[in-house]
Amino acid sequence: MSYFIEFNNKLNTALGIEVVKRPAIPFPTRKITPIDVPGRNGSYYNDDEVYEDMVIPISFNFIENDLSNIRARVREIKSWIEDINDEKLRLSDEPNIFYKVCMVELSEVSYEDLYEIQSFTINFTVNPYQYILKGRKEILLRNILFNLWNTCEPIYRIVGNGECKLNINGTVVTCTVKDELIIDTVFDKILEKDKTFAVGKTDIKYMESLYLLKGKNTFSWSNGFKVYITPNYRTI
Repeated sequence: MSYFIEFNNKLNTALGIEVVKRPAIPFPTRKITPIDVPGRNGSYYNDDEVYEDMVIPISFNFIENDLSNIRARVREIKSWIEDINDEKLRLSDEPNIFYKVCMVELSEVSYEDLYEIQSFTINFTVNPYQYILKGRKEILLRNILFNLWNTCEPIYRIVGNGECKLNINGTVVTCTVKDELIIDTVFDKILEKDKTFAVGKTDIKYMESLYLLKGKNTFSWSNGFKVYITPNYRTI
């Protein structure tokens, strides 16, 4: 099979379009803010310790000799990239990772040469991290978890009833749980079992203190509860 991508739960081949060549993946750029000081040569630079989003341009083509069919194909392509139900972008030669897409732009498609290959480019603006597919799977949390990747933003799910003290790498969080409580550090949300917002159910001050660090992570929690984690492993 030729090179392909998957986005929004659909392969490009399902649309009858081909990837011209493997896209060049840019290296993420660290966000650094220059600070000018009057009377001094040059600038100081403040490292914000975060990365900029990056753009992955992917070139496609298809063969079609009927103008109405070309227009119909373009409408189908636009629907694919505009009506987004799944943000994951996957490349066929890296099946175990994906990129989180923030924005998609389609270049102009020419209708002039009806008997020629129709070419266009889709620019995928993505989060700077590569996400590990297995990191999307929820697992039962143990007292020790080794993270082989970069610092990541997990989702915790606490099951039980009553007050639970959850200790994450020395940060203790007190949670009031009725059946289930979800702590989503990706979107900075605390949710009940029915996915409604859980207001005043924890004393979390900073979600960053609940992130998984690179290397060894330690956990403990009150008796009578089970804790599950979706690690959301990622790497630069």
